[in-house]
Amino acid sequence: MSIVVTNPYEKRERICVSHYPLPAEPPDPAAVPGLMSLDAPARRGGEKAMYIHIPFCDKICNFCPFNKQLMDEEKLNRYVTRLKREIDDYARTPLVSSFTFGSLAIGGGTPSCLSADQMHDLITHCRTVLRFGPEAEIGIEGNPSNFDAEKLAAAREAGGNRISFGVQTFNDDFASMLEIPQEPETSRLATRVARDAGYDNVGIDLIYNLPGQTLEQWRADVSEAIDWRYDHVTLFSLIIPPFTRLFSKIDKGRLDPPGEHDHEISMYRMAAQMLREAGYEQYSVYDFALPGKINKHAVLYFSDQADLLGAGAAAFGYLGGYMYVNKGPLTEYQEAVDRGDKPVLIGSPADRDEEMCGAMAKGLRLFSVRRPRFRELFGVDPTDVFGEKIERLADQGLLEVTDEEIRLTEDGVFWGNNVCREFFSARYAEIEAIPREVLARGRLMKAGQAPPRRIRD
Repeated sequence: MSIVVTNPYEKRERICVSHYPLPAEPPDPAAVPGLMSLDAPARRGGEKAMYIHIPFCDKICNFCPFNKQLMDEEKLNRYVTRLKREIDDYARTPLVSSFTFGSLAIGGGTPSCLSADQMHDLITHCRTVLRFGPEAEIGIEGNPSNFDAEKLAAAREAGGNRISFGVQTFNDDFASMLEIPQEPETSRLATRVARDAGYDNVGIDLIYNLPGQTLEQWRADVSEAIDWRYDHVTLFSLIIPPFTRLFSKIDKGRLDPPGEHDHEISMYRMAAQMLREAGYEQYSVYDFALPGKINKHAVLYFSDQADLLGAGAAAFGYLGGYMYVNKGPLTEYQEAVDRGDKPVLIGSPADRDEEMCGAMAKGLRLFSVRRPRFRELFGVDPTDVFGEKIERLADQGLLEVTDEEIRLTEDGVFWGNNVCREFFSARYAEIEAIPREVLARGRLMKAGQAPPRRIRD
């Protein structure tokens, strides 16, 4: 990566753009089908994406902000029953029944808490009541500690073809610090088991800038990922979300905070260079893939601007121009499904202007916005709408404009999350509609409750 000679932002934004527009308002349940345009077929052609959330974990990692709870077999059984019912309700609508899905991503929580039979049944159910394309990507996140050979085989038999393991680190001391469920050796073994089960697309997540982590310790983690030749590697800088045990430990001085900004930057740049030199293509600020292994689910949602059907507690989706997050608490989620309501907690509709902002903000997450696709969607070129902003970012060395695309430069990649936010509309650029923890957990703050204090954002 080139040396960053300009510093157009005070700090490097580490939170990516996953929602746009930001879901902000609790809807009237009766109005949700209309907000989602469920009674009409798809506005646009092309494959769609689907996300399912499984909010159960055998052990709660101390850094995780997402909606989850400790594994309880009886609760999980009840949850899967409602989850399938929610999917069925969507499948019967004119909108979703007109979709052909190109991807299904199952995340959490820990989806590998599902039994082998549940995993097989859930994937099979989706492929039965919904229409999937012949080259659909069906990816399952899991933990190396409980994604055993039986579950991997069951998912593969049902159509699963992509696995992502939450490895986080290969260092024993840091694994203990993060309270992750598996020892590093378990992560290494899981890779062999997944390959033996027939998966040729196996990825991992790694976290850097852990408290006390040196450049050499981080280099060792990245080197091991390269040596194992994972198909996909995602790098996350440690974020300390409020409401987590890690936040409490650091806040009370029982654990050092993560390294300073310059240390984090050095770690990121070193890892990115190592992976690119090893033959990986970087296609987002976080993501690196071997040739042919780019995450199709991400491409559909972020680059192609496809509709996203989100199902499950705290799942987020984007249907008919309506961005939404589901209720997170299991009782609230299940009661809504039992009533026949869509279990939406909050949402925001996007008019044409907001959709164009979203096409730029989400598209640049994957480095580029294709001008012909933008014109196909909106009838205008992005330079006609955002010309002054694009010109300024190009002058700063962050964007380059060609006949075919508007693309992040190498320096732009480094500041990619900041650049994406440049294309938020005034409503979402000037205020944070709701705290990020609400989006992650699917829970509204109580009346009068102050936003959570952060250690370093």
